[in-house]
Amino acid sequence: MLRLTTSWTLTKMTRFAPRDFLLVFLGGALGSLLRYLIGGVIELSLGATVAASLSLLIVNVVGATLLGYTTTNPRFASENQRSFWSAGFCGGFTTMSGIALFLYNYPPLLAMPAAAVMFGFGFIGFAAGASFGGKKK
Repeated sequence: MLRLTTSWTLTKMTRFAPRDFLLVFLGGALGSLLRYLIGGVIELSLGATVAASLSLLIVNVVGATLLGYTTTNPRFASENQRSFWSAGFCGGFTTMSGIALFLYNYPPLLAMPAAAVMFGFGFIGFAAGASFGGKKK
């Protein structure tokens, strides 16, 4: 399996142990729960119509920013930290399936530009997180 390292290159994982499964599971559970809570708070505050697209934007941009930070900060360089934060938490917190559902449910003239904005801000978030993390490309 390949993994993004702090030098921004793809390398082989050094292990694939049962502990990695547990760390990815726990991080993913925490990230998914936080995503659900954010969506719920936004829905209760602003209504279901606004909440779907706004919560998608928020969690994906924040998640991409955190992923950029964790992949470049030396404090997250260990396999355990990467498994929990990058693959687990960020993987559970962000949601590609939510974007797919959004694209399916909205008219293409509305959905496609909105998705482009989400991906654009996601990239900017990742770059900002990477910059805060310490290593630059």
